[in-house]
This record gives sequence, structure tokens and C-alpha cells, in this order.
Amino acid sequence: MKTASVQQVPQRWTEILGWIAADEEDEVTQQEKVVATLVPATRETVAQPDFLARAKAIWGEQPAGKPLSALVADARGSLNEALAEGMVRA
Repeated sequence: MKTASVQQVPQRWTEILGWIAADEEDEVTQQEKVVATLVPATRETVAQPDFLARAKAIWGEQPAGKPLSALVADARGSLNEALAEGMVRA
């Protein structure tokens, strides 16, 4: 493990990145106390959930009921009618 002071980091950044690229963990110190540890990034990939497959497993290919767009259109129509009749203030 190599060490660089806070003051050295900006001046030696390229060299420090080389240390990290060589899979070394390195420390940054300030007044001889470790204030940071620089570690190489992991190359592991995290599997992303398949939300579409999960939804199809729960509800099938075509969920029951009206499509969401139809529900929104109906709600907007009801609101527009209420506004026209003066039942609701905008």
C-alpha cells in the first residue's frame, strides 16, 4: 500500500491513478493521519431485475380492465365536465 499526502495528490494524480490501476489500495494522509483510502473500482456487474417479465408473470400478457390511457382520459373528462358545470373551481 502506497501513501500520498493531501498536498501531493493534485501534483501526483497521474502517478496515483497508476497505483490504483495496478490494483493497489492507497492511502491519502493529512498531518500523518489517514483521511482517505483509494481503492480500484470493482468490475462486477449487478444483475438488473426484469420488471416486464415479472409483471407478465403476475398479470399475464394483457392485464384486466381498461388501459391506463383510457382511465386518465375518463378522469380528465369528468374533471372537465365538473369545471364546466361550476362544481369544481380551477
